[in-house]
Amino acid sequence: MESIKLLLVEDDRYNQKIVSHLLTTNFPEIQVVAITDNVEDSKRAIEKYRPDLLILDIHLKEGTVFELLRDVNNSSFKVVFMSAYHEFVLEALEFSAVDFIFKPFDANDLIIAIEKAIDELHEDNYQIKLKALFRNMQSGVDDKQIVMQGEESVKMFPVNEIVWGKAVIGGAIFYFENGESFFVPKPLRRYEALLASHGFFRCHPHNLVSLQHIKKVDEAKRMILLSSGELIEFEWRKYPLLLRQLEPAVFRDVSI
Repeated sequence: MESIKLLLVEDDRYNQKIVSHLLTTNFPEIQVVAITDNVEDSKRAIEKYRPDLLILDIHLKEGTVFELLRDVNNSSFKVVFMSAYHEFVLEALEFSAVDFIFKPFDANDLIIAIEKAIDELHEDNYQIKLKALFRNMQSGVDDKQIVMQGEESVKMFPVNEIVWGKAVIGGAIFYFENGESFFVPKPLRRYEALLASHGFFRCHPHNLVSLQHIKKVDEAKRMILLSSGELIEFEWRKYPLLLRQLEPAVFRDVSI
């Protein structure tokens, strides 16, 4: 069996020993080519060893590993992140579906994360996931990308081009500015939590809508007119909150 080259980037010596021990005892196919604790040494290790897998502590003494990821030329490796900073990690990683574990971590969590990374080593869709991660680290809120796992393919979409999402049996369907749609075999609530901080609102148990794509709201009919021309229903109890989040240009008293 060909060995898997791994680089561990961690500035805590105790965690270095723990992770190294777990790797040695659970993954005989993994070769730890280097252990580094700063960005510059990590860059040099990546250039020298061309690792297949990186285990990265997000916050290092002189910065973050995102500086490292933006600068390296080799993007063919898999990444497992470790961090105690939950909110920052979720925003960065949920959009690109890269594995991560939270500190303080359980040994089983690390083992499972590494197993998943190894399983993905030969998956073609990983390149698009990593591309999304790099793009999200450098882009503003209006330029975010989201990776969606369909039944047979993985695609990356600009968040601001999503008009709305609809809960259906077996998952959800998302509709886009260009008229296209995409089915995901995951419940709509999975994406509601992910997109809430990017201007999306769950206006109905079946509907998740982008606020920027709302053109008119009809209070009497309980319907929303979207930029795509579609009409979707909103739940009456959500109406006051919906109005508070909309731009002043959207009028509640305009009939559709």
